[in-house]
Amino acid sequence: MQIYRADTLWYDSGDYEKDKSGMIIKHRGNTSAVFYPNKPFKLTLQKKADLVMTPYDDDTDRRSKHWVLLNSSFSLNTIYGYWLETMIDMEFPTREEFVNVVINNDYRGIYILSENIKRANNRVDVDVNGGYIIELNAYHWKETLSIPSIFTRVLAWTFKYPEVDDLTEEMAEGIRSDVDRLEKSATSHDYSEVIDTKSVARWTLLQDILSTHDPAGTNLFVARKNRDASSLMRMPVGWDLASSMEHIDVWSRTHIEPGIFIRKLFDNQFCQDFSIQFMNEWKRVKQAKVMQRMAEACLAFPSTNQGQGLKLSYPHHAKRWGTKVYDVEKMSEAGAKWFTDREQHIDSLMQILSDETTSIRMPRENPASKAVIRKEIRNNGIYIIKDGKAYSPDGRRIR
Repeated sequence: MQIYRADTLWYDSGDYEKDKSGMIIKHRGNTSAVFYPNKPFKLTLQKKADLVMTPYDDDTDRRSKHWVLLNSSFSLNTIYGYWLETMIDMEFPTREEFVNVVINNDYRGIYILSENIKRANNRVDVDVNGGYIIELNAYHWKETLSIPSIFTRVLAWTFKYPEVDDLTEEMAEGIRSDVDRLEKSATSHDYSEVIDTKSVARWTLLQDILSTHDPAGTNLFVARKNRDASSLMRMPVGWDLASSMEHIDVWSRTHIEPGIFIRKLFDNQFCQDFSIQFMNEWKRVKQAKVMQRMAEACLAFPSTNQGQGLKLSYPHHAKRWGTKVYDVEKMSEAGAKWFTDREQHIDSLMQILSDETTSIRMPRENPASKAVIRKEIRNNGIYIIKDGKAYSPDGRRIR
């Protein structure tokens, strides 16, 4: 494989020699592989390399054998997602850039060359022994082993690392037990002992800012560094965010989907810590002027090297695949308007969430307690019903 920048050879993998040079290329993807003629690809280099020029904010060695070519070049949303991940300080913001792809002298159009989700110190950092990465996956039926969700039959948890073939029975049982704790804790008082609430709140906010609308294809990854009791389950990365930026005035589908544990955290009647953490993350984003910076980055994109290259490449891509020639300036202006307008809509949604969030000053229940706590609306007020007794949102008994 060779990568040219303008007319200059920038990278050459060399001829294939196992574990030394060259690469293996395979089709990848689910929906994107079925409905689009330009299929996405998975690249496996035989020698580590950093294929993306997009800089990183630190001196981390970004070389890897594992890369992907995404076929979502019909919009800038995936690139916006990477920018946003970086600005809101996601643990692993995937670096991406547009490229033209030629395979065996056949021009295949515009792709997005991207890092993918792998266990590594410079990607998703989990220990080789004891750590894991799992995905809530609509395509679990393709896997030989998966973990059912207690909330839905449509989605199930699949193994990203270790891969199924590398799992021992003990490892699989340990991860299965963790998934059970994760989902059950989402409706109990002790979820902060299981999940990293800041990580999950930040991932959810990423989805909400972009208003992702495909909860079955959101690439929901959960990682745990090791088996230590202090190691919480976290959500380090938002990835392949093309399915977004269509519904300006509502939460993302992932936020409201009843079959995903995140919705349960917002609805949790035992403890509102997650909702509070989520609102605090939004305050942090606003203080950092992230939405303004995103809008400015969108408007600046057409004049960047990638923007200029994309404008030159779209006519060739359109000729190859019979698509329209996308207008980079119009897409960039639409992106800037989205982030400007979306900030106001999220402010409104956050106010509604704040009004709905109640903090009950009651002792937390023992997990074995049979006490029943639920939320009801009576006479236009929100009350907490505990063991048949009504309490106001500030914890006072209503007689």
